[in-house]
Amino acid sequence: MIYEKALCFLDMLSIKNKDLCARIQGENINISCLEDKSLKAKFYKCEIASLSFVLALLCKMSDENAFKELDEGYLSAESCLGEEEASDILEFLEKAKYLIIDENISFYKDSENIKYFLNFLSVKYKLKILDSNEKDCDFKDAKLNSLKELDNYDGLVLFKANLEDKNLHCSKQFLQISKCKDQSEVEILAKDFNLKTTLCLDENLQGTIGFLNYENFGFDFTQIRIKEAK
Repeated sequence: MIYEKALCFLDMLSIKNKDLCARIQGENINISCLEDKSLKAKFYKCEIASLSFVLALLCKMSDENAFKELDEGYLSAESCLGEEEASDILEFLEKAKYLIIDENISFYKDSENIKYFLNFLSVKYKLKILDSNEKDCDFKDAKLNSLKELDNYDGLVLFKANLEDKNLHCSKQFLQISKCKDQSEVEILAKDFNLKTTLCLDENLQGTIGFLNYENFGFDFTQIRIKEAK
């Protein structure tokens, strides 16, 4: 099935699900912290793990009375999605057909609010919600709670990516911050795991997010430290 006129909240779909990525065609929008140049969608950048604030901003600007307690200026500043950009996205929703989200939405911080906001937009704009496995999503029972503060992702971040090798692919900036060289054997130190890998410079990458194929059943982004392996 071909999907057109979709508002997507997908991180690197071309790596995660190439088949679905190829079938998203025509006029679409994707909101993410990473630009996926293989996805046929206009890109709007936001902070890592800021989906709850992005959706809250869209809901607030689409219905001031229903979300009086939310401050659009604060939501915009924290998520790094501009109010003018949000207005453009809401204009797109008037003709949109789908909201497409990550299959692991339940692992997201503040997932209950995320589901509530998605349901609100789907009802208001008569949109179908699908996940990245093309399963229908029904969030009508989600409850609105106080928004949780966003986590700080300053420094180095690891993104779980279905790559063909087990190297950590990264940018020049990533190497500089890690104080390691291309092809260095390194140890990754995260909150819940440590592992060894090889740094691999990718000139096409920018920023402080590195890509690695590793076992992770939670959120796809993890704050890390890196040191030379002994």
